[in-house]
Amino acid sequence: MSDHRARSLAAAVGLRTSLLISTLALTAHALFLYGQLVGREDDCPGFNNTGCDASVAERPYSMMEIDLSASLGYHAHGLLAAAAGALEASACGTDCPFGDETLPPGAPPACATLECDACTIVAGVAAEQRCAGKLEVPVAHMSYLYAVTQLWGQDLSPACQTGTEPECTHIYPGRPAAATLVVFSFIWPHLKLLLLQLFFYLPLRPAARRNGNYWLAFFGKWTLADVLVMTCLLGLLNINAHSSIGDVWSSVRAQQPQLCNALCDALAPPPASPGFDNAAAVLDAAGNGANCTRLCAGVAELLSATLLSPEELPDSSLVVALRLRGLTCMYAFCLAVVLSLSTSVLADSIDDHERHVSAGQQSPPAG
Repeated sequence: MSDHRARSLAAAVGLRTSLLISTLALTAHALFLYGQLVGREDDCPGFNNTGCDASVAERPYSMMEIDLSASLGYHAHGLLAAAAGALEASACGTDCPFGDETLPPGAPPACATLECDACTIVAGVAAEQRCAGKLEVPVAHMSYLYAVTQLWGQDLSPACQTGTEPECTHIYPGRPAAATLVVFSFIWPHLKLLLLQLFFYLPLRPAARRNGNYWLAFFGKWTLADVLVMTCLLGLLNINAHSSIGDVWSSVRAQQPQLCNALCDALAPPPASPGFDNAAAVLDAAGNGANCTRLCAGVAELLSATLLSPEELPDSSLVVALRLRGLTCMYAFCLAVVLSLSTSVLADSIDDHERHVSAGQQSPPAG
Protein backbone atom coordinates (compact mmCIF):
# COMPACT_ATOMS: atom_id res chain seq x y z
CA MET A 1 0.00 0.00 0.00
CA SER A 2 1.58 3.29 -1.07
CA ASP A 3 1.24 6.70 0.58
CA HIS A 4 -0.45 9.23 -1.73
CA ARG A 5 -0.34 12.15 0.70
CA ALA A 6 1.39 15.34 -0.34
CA ARG A 7 4.66 15.78 1.48
CA SER A 8 7.89 17.77 1.23
CA LEU A 9 10.92 15.71 0.31
CA ALA A 10 13.19 18.18 2.14
CA ALA A 11 11.24 17.64 5.39
CA ALA A 12 11.54 13.86 4.99
CA VAL A 13 15.32 13.71 4.45
CA GLY A 14 16.41 16.31 6.98
CA LEU A 15 18.48 19.48 7.10
CA ARG A 16 21.88 18.16 5.96
CA THR A 17 20.61 16.57 2.75
CA SER A 18 18.47 19.63 1.99
CA LEU A 19 21.50 21.91 2.43
CA LEU A 20 23.51 19.66 0.11
CA ILE A 21 20.87 19.86 -2.65
CA SER A 22 20.55 23.64 -2.27
CA THR A 23 24.33 24.15 -2.24
CA LEU A 24 24.79 22.10 -5.40
CA ALA A 25 21.95 23.91 -7.17
CA LEU A 26 23.16 27.38 -6.17
CA THR A 27 26.72 26.52 -7.20
CA ALA A 28 25.44 25.40 -10.62
CA HIS A 29 23.46 28.68 -10.91
CA ALA A 30 26.61 30.68 -10.13
CA LEU A 31 28.74 28.76 -12.63
CA PHE A 32 26.10 29.16 -15.35
CA LEU A 33 25.91 32.91 -14.70
CA TYR A 34 29.71 33.21 -14.74
CA GLY A 35 29.90 31.41 -18.08
CA GLN A 36 27.05 33.42 -19.57
CA LEU A 37 27.80 36.96 -18.38
CA VAL A 38 31.57 37.37 -17.82
CA GLY A 39 33.99 38.65 -20.47
CA ARG A 40 31.71 41.05 -22.34
CA GLU A 41 34.18 43.95 -22.05
CA ASP A 42 36.90 42.03 -23.92
CA ASP A 43 34.76 41.00 -26.92
CA CYS A 44 36.28 41.63 -30.32
CA PRO A 45 35.85 42.19 -33.14
CA GLY A 46 32.38 43.64 -32.82
CA PHE A 47 30.17 45.64 -35.13
CA ASN A 48 32.18 48.47 -36.72
CA ASN A 49 35.32 47.09 -35.03
CA THR A 50 38.38 46.35 -37.13
CA GLY A 51 40.06 43.75 -34.95
CA CYS A 52 41.36 42.58 -31.60
CA ASP A 53 44.05 44.15 -29.49
CA ALA A 54 46.90 41.72 -28.78
CA SER A 55 46.46 42.24 -25.03
CA VAL A 56 43.15 40.32 -24.98
CA ALA A 57 45.16 37.09 -25.31
CA GLU A 58 46.38 37.71 -21.76
CA ARG A 59 42.84 37.93 -20.36
CA PRO A 60 41.30 34.45 -20.13
CA TYR A 61 37.96 35.54 -18.65
CA SER A 62 35.65 34.84 -21.57
CA MET A 63 34.06 31.93 -23.44
CA MET A 64 36.54 31.24 -26.25
CA GLU A 65 39.26 32.78 -28.37
CA ILE A 66 40.38 32.18 -31.97
CA ASP A 67 44.14 32.61 -32.47
CA LEU A 68 46.08 32.84 -35.70
CA SER A 69 49.75 31.94 -35.35
CA ALA A 70 52.56 31.81 -37.89
CA SER A 71 56.12 30.60 -37.44
CA LEU A 72 58.97 30.98 -39.91
CA GLY A 73 62.36 29.33 -39.70
CA TYR A 74 65.19 29.62 -42.20
CA HIS A 75 68.85 28.73 -42.69
CA ALA A 76 70.31 31.27 -45.14
CA HIS A 77 73.69 31.54 -46.84
CA GLY A 78 75.47 34.06 -49.01
CA LEU A 79 73.49 36.87 -50.58
CA LEU A 80 70.24 35.92 -48.82
CA ALA A 81 71.97 35.94 -45.41
CA ALA A 82 73.53 39.31 -46.20
CA ALA A 83 70.17 40.75 -47.26
CA ALA A 84 68.43 39.36 -44.14
CA GLY A 85 71.18 40.69 -41.88
CA ALA A 86 71.00 44.14 -43.46
CA LEU A 87 67.23 44.21 -43.09
CA GLU A 88 67.44 43.12 -39.44
CA ALA A 89 70.17 45.69 -38.72
CA SER A 90 68.02 48.44 -40.25
CA ALA A 91 64.75 47.47 -38.54
CA CYS A 92 65.93 45.95 -35.26
CA GLY A 93 69.29 47.61 -34.62
CA THR A 94 71.21 44.32 -34.77
CA ASP A 95 72.06 41.89 -37.56
CA CYS A 96 71.69 38.88 -35.24
CA PRO A 97 68.60 39.40 -33.03
CA PHE A 98 67.77 36.99 -30.24
CA GLY A 99 64.44 38.04 -28.76
CA ASP A 100 64.45 40.95 -26.31
CA GLU A 101 68.00 40.25 -25.15
CA THR A 102 69.80 41.93 -28.06
CA LEU A 103 67.33 44.64 -28.98
CA PRO A 104 68.00 48.34 -28.40
CA PRO A 105 65.31 50.50 -26.80
CA GLY A 106 62.55 51.49 -29.21
CA ALA A 107 62.94 48.49 -31.52
CA PRO A 108 59.70 47.37 -33.26
CA PRO A 109 57.77 44.66 -31.36
CA ALA A 110 58.09 42.28 -34.32
CA CYS A 111 61.85 42.14 -33.74
CA ALA A 112 61.26 40.51 -30.35
CA THR A 113 59.70 37.50 -32.07
CA LEU A 114 62.87 36.78 -34.11
CA GLU A 115 65.63 34.62 -32.62
CA CYS A 116 68.84 33.71 -34.45
CA ASP A 117 70.94 30.96 -32.89
CA ALA A 118 73.64 30.95 -35.59
CA CYS A 119 75.11 34.06 -37.23
CA THR A 120 78.37 34.21 -39.19
CA ILE A 121 79.59 37.75 -39.85
CA VAL A 122 82.42 38.32 -42.36
CA ALA A 123 83.77 41.86 -42.75
CA GLY A 124 80.61 43.26 -41.17
CA VAL A 125 78.32 41.36 -43.55
CA ALA A 126 76.21 38.33 -42.58
CA ALA A 127 77.43 35.24 -44.45
CA GLU A 128 75.18 32.71 -42.72
CA GLN A 129 72.07 32.92 -40.54
CA ARG A 130 69.83 30.38 -38.87
CA CYS A 131 66.80 32.15 -37.44
CA ALA A 132 63.21 31.52 -36.42
CA GLY A 133 60.31 33.77 -35.55
CA LYS A 134 56.78 33.24 -34.31
CA LEU A 135 53.84 35.60 -34.30
CA GLU A 136 50.50 34.91 -32.60
CA VAL A 137 47.53 37.20 -33.09
CA PRO A 138 44.06 36.90 -31.51
CA VAL A 139 41.47 36.96 -34.28
CA ALA A 140 38.37 36.87 -32.07
CA HIS A 141 37.72 37.00 -28.32
CA MET A 142 34.16 35.92 -27.61
CA SER A 143 31.86 35.78 -24.61
CA TYR A 144 28.48 34.02 -24.52
CA LEU A 145 26.63 37.31 -24.96
CA TYR A 146 28.92 38.20 -27.87
CA ALA A 147 27.70 35.13 -29.76
CA VAL A 148 24.07 36.04 -29.07
CA THR A 149 24.38 39.70 -30.07
CA GLN A 150 26.38 38.91 -33.19
CA LEU A 151 23.84 36.32 -34.33
CA TRP A 152 20.96 38.68 -33.59
CA GLY A 153 22.37 41.85 -35.13
CA GLN A 154 24.44 40.69 -38.11
CA ASP A 155 22.89 41.64 -41.43
CA LEU A 156 22.76 39.20 -44.35
CA SER A 157 25.35 41.36 -46.12
CA PRO A 158 28.83 41.13 -44.53
CA ALA A 159 29.47 44.72 -45.64
CA CYS A 160 26.75 45.95 -43.27
CA GLN A 161 28.38 46.65 -39.92
CA THR A 162 26.63 49.69 -38.44
CA GLY A 163 23.22 49.29 -40.08
CA THR A 164 23.52 52.50 -42.11
CA GLU A 165 25.58 51.28 -45.08
CA PRO A 166 23.85 51.15 -48.48
CA GLU A 167 24.68 47.43 -48.69
CA CYS A 168 22.48 46.63 -45.68
CA THR A 169 19.53 44.36 -46.50
CA HIS A 170 17.92 44.52 -43.02
CA ILE A 171 17.55 40.74 -43.20
CA TYR A 172 18.93 38.95 -40.15
CA PRO A 173 19.28 35.20 -40.81
CA GLY A 174 20.91 34.52 -37.45
CA ARG A 175 17.99 35.64 -35.28
CA PRO A 176 16.30 32.20 -35.02
CA ALA A 177 19.63 30.72 -33.90
CA ALA A 178 20.10 33.56 -31.39
CA ALA A 179 16.64 33.00 -29.92
CA THR A 180 17.26 29.25 -29.67
CA LEU A 181 20.58 29.90 -27.94
CA VAL A 182 18.97 32.20 -25.39
CA VAL A 183 16.08 29.85 -24.59
CA PHE A 184 17.98 26.57 -24.32
CA SER A 185 21.40 27.74 -23.13
CA PHE A 186 20.54 30.78 -21.00
CA ILE A 187 16.99 30.48 -19.64
CA TRP A 188 16.46 26.71 -19.49
CA PRO A 189 19.47 25.78 -17.28
CA HIS A 190 18.32 28.19 -14.56
CA LEU A 191 14.64 27.25 -14.94
CA LYS A 192 15.48 23.56 -14.64
CA LEU A 193 17.44 24.12 -11.40
CA LEU A 194 14.62 26.27 -10.01
CA LEU A 195 12.01 23.58 -10.78
CA LEU A 196 14.26 20.94 -9.26
CA GLN A 197 14.40 22.84 -5.98
CA LEU A 198 10.64 23.48 -6.03
CA PHE A 199 9.97 19.75 -6.49
CA PHE A 200 12.34 19.04 -3.61
CA TYR A 201 10.90 21.55 -1.10
CA LEU A 202 7.20 21.86 -1.94
CA PRO A 203 4.67 19.38 -0.46
CA LEU A 204 3.73 17.28 -3.50
CA ARG A 205 2.16 13.89 -4.04
CA PRO A 206 4.78 11.22 -4.77
CA ALA A 207 3.42 10.58 -8.26
CA ALA A 208 3.53 14.28 -9.18
CA ARG A 209 7.11 14.63 -7.90
CA ARG A 210 8.20 11.46 -9.70
CA ASN A 211 6.71 12.67 -12.99
CA GLY A 212 8.28 16.11 -12.57
CA ASN A 213 11.72 14.65 -11.86
CA TYR A 214 11.36 12.31 -14.83
CA TRP A 215 10.72 15.14 -17.29
CA LEU A 216 13.44 17.29 -15.75
CA ALA A 217 15.90 14.43 -16.20
CA PHE A 218 14.69 13.85 -19.76
CA PHE A 219 15.01 17.46 -20.92
CA GLY A 220 17.96 18.18 -18.66
CA LYS A 221 20.12 15.77 -20.63
CA TRP A 222 19.77 18.04 -23.65
CA THR A 223 22.02 20.58 -21.92
CA LEU A 224 24.82 18.12 -22.65
CA ALA A 225 24.43 19.17 -26.29
CA ASP A 226 26.12 22.48 -25.39
CA VAL A 227 29.10 20.61 -23.98
CA LEU A 228 29.29 18.34 -27.03
CA VAL A 229 29.16 21.31 -29.42
CA MET A 230 31.93 23.10 -27.54
CA THR A 231 34.06 19.95 -27.50
CA CYS A 232 33.58 19.44 -31.24
CA LEU A 233 34.50 23.06 -31.96
CA LEU A 234 37.70 22.77 -29.93
CA GLY A 235 38.64 19.63 -31.84
CA LEU A 236 37.65 20.73 -35.33
CA LEU A 237 38.88 24.32 -35.34
CA ASN A 238 42.53 23.37 -34.88
CA ILE A 239 43.94 23.77 -38.38
CA ASN A 240 47.66 23.58 -39.15
CA ALA A 241 49.38 24.14 -42.51
CA HIS A 242 53.04 23.11 -42.89
CA SER A 243 55.24 24.13 -45.79
CA SER A 244 58.59 25.75 -46.60
CA ILE A 245 59.67 28.92 -48.35
CA GLY A 246 60.97 26.81 -51.24
CA ASP A 247 57.65 25.00 -51.67
CA VAL A 248 55.71 28.26 -51.56
CA TRP A 249 58.02 29.82 -54.14
CA SER A 250 57.67 26.76 -56.39
CA SER A 251 53.88 27.18 -56.29
CA VAL A 252 54.24 30.87 -57.15
CA ARG A 253 56.61 30.06 -60.00
CA ALA A 254 54.10 27.63 -61.46
CA GLN A 255 51.56 30.47 -61.65
CA GLN A 256 54.13 33.12 -62.62
CA PRO A 257 52.79 34.01 -66.12
CA GLN A 258 49.25 34.56 -64.85
CA LEU A 259 50.49 36.50 -61.80
CA CYS A 260 52.75 38.72 -63.91
CA ASN A 261 49.93 39.47 -66.34
CA ALA A 262 47.57 40.34 -63.48
CA LEU A 263 50.22 42.57 -61.84
CA CYS A 264 50.97 44.40 -65.08
CA ASP A 265 47.27 44.89 -65.80
CA ALA A 266 46.82 46.40 -62.34
CA LEU A 267 49.76 48.79 -62.92
CA ALA A 268 48.66 49.78 -66.42
CA PRO A 269 47.30 53.33 -66.98
CA PRO A 270 43.53 53.77 -67.17
CA PRO A 271 41.79 53.11 -70.51
CA ALA A 272 41.87 55.87 -73.08
CA SER A 273 38.95 58.24 -73.47
CA PRO A 274 36.58 57.80 -76.45
CA GLY A 275 38.49 60.44 -78.34
CA PHE A 276 41.75 58.60 -77.99
CA ASP A 277 42.83 57.69 -81.50
CA ASN A 278 46.56 58.16 -81.46
CA ALA A 279 47.95 54.93 -82.92
CA ALA A 280 51.45 55.67 -81.62
CA ALA A 281 50.12 56.00 -78.06
CA VAL A 282 48.24 52.71 -78.41
CA LEU A 283 51.36 50.92 -79.60
CA ASP A 284 53.38 52.54 -76.82
CA ALA A 285 50.92 51.30 -74.17
CA ALA A 286 51.04 47.77 -75.62
CA GLY A 287 54.83 47.87 -75.61
CA ASN A 288 54.91 49.01 -71.99
CA GLY A 289 52.63 46.10 -71.07
CA ALA A 290 54.94 43.63 -72.80
CA ASN A 291 57.96 45.20 -71.13
CA CYS A 292 56.26 44.90 -67.74
CA THR A 293 55.54 41.22 -68.30
CA ARG A 294 59.15 40.54 -69.37
CA LEU A 295 60.48 42.49 -66.41
CA CYS A 296 58.28 40.54 -64.00
CA ALA A 297 59.43 37.23 -65.49
CA GLY A 298 63.05 38.36 -65.29
CA VAL A 299 62.74 39.27 -61.61
CA ALA A 300 61.24 35.85 -60.90
CA GLU A 301 64.14 34.15 -62.71
CA LEU A 302 66.65 36.25 -60.82
CA LEU A 303 65.11 35.40 -57.44
CA SER A 304 65.11 31.69 -58.31
CA ALA A 305 68.80 31.83 -59.25
CA THR A 306 69.95 33.92 -56.26
CA LEU A 307 68.03 34.65 -53.06
CA LEU A 308 65.62 31.71 -53.23
CA SER A 309 67.95 29.13 -54.77
CA PRO A 310 68.67 25.87 -52.88
CA GLU A 311 72.24 27.06 -52.34
CA GLU A 312 71.15 30.29 -50.68
CA LEU A 313 68.21 28.79 -48.78
CA PRO A 314 68.92 25.10 -48.13
CA ASP A 315 66.45 24.74 -45.28
CA SER A 316 63.29 26.56 -44.19
CA SER A 317 59.94 25.94 -42.56
CA LEU A 318 56.64 27.79 -42.58
CA VAL A 319 53.77 26.87 -40.27
CA VAL A 320 50.41 28.64 -40.10
CA ALA A 321 47.82 27.56 -37.51
CA LEU A 322 44.26 28.62 -36.72
CA ARG A 323 43.18 27.44 -33.29
CA LEU A 324 40.08 27.76 -31.12
CA ARG A 325 41.00 27.99 -27.46
CA GLY A 326 38.52 27.48 -24.65
CA LEU A 327 38.65 30.04 -21.85
CA THR A 328 37.46 30.03 -18.24
CA CYS A 329 33.81 30.77 -19.04
CA MET A 330 33.58 27.75 -21.33
CA TYR A 331 34.93 25.42 -18.65
CA ALA A 332 32.70 27.01 -16.00
CA PHE A 333 29.66 26.43 -18.22
CA CYS A 334 30.62 22.78 -18.86
CA LEU A 335 31.18 22.23 -15.13
CA ALA A 336 27.78 23.80 -14.41
CA VAL A 337 26.10 21.38 -16.86
CA VAL A 338 27.72 18.38 -15.17
CA LEU A 339 26.87 19.70 -11.70
CA SER A 340 23.25 20.40 -12.71
CA LEU A 341 22.79 16.87 -14.09
CA SER A 342 24.42 15.36 -11.00
CA THR A 343 22.11 17.34 -8.70
CA SER A 344 19.10 16.14 -10.68
CA VAL A 345 20.22 12.50 -10.42
CA LEU A 346 20.85 12.88 -6.69
CA ALA A 347 17.42 14.43 -6.05
CA ASP A 348 15.74 11.69 -8.10
CA SER A 349 17.61 8.97 -6.17
CA ILE A 350 16.61 10.50 -2.84
CA ASP A 351 12.98 10.61 -3.99
CA ASP A 352 13.10 6.93 -5.06
CA HIS A 353 14.61 5.93 -1.73
CA GLU A 354 12.02 7.83 0.28
CA ARG A 355 9.15 6.36 -1.74
CA HIS A 356 10.44 2.84 -1.12
CA VAL A 357 10.84 3.53 2.59
CA SER A 358 7.36 5.00 2.76
CA ALA A 359 5.88 2.03 0.86
CA GLY A 360 7.58 -0.40 3.27
CA GLN A 361 6.20 1.41 6.30
CA GLN A 362 2.65 1.38 4.90
CA SER A 363 2.65 -2.32 3.95
CA PRO A 364 0.66 -4.55 6.40
CA PRO A 365 2.65 -7.21 8.31
CA ALA A 366 2.72 -10.66 6.69
CA GLY A 367 0.36 -13.35 8.13
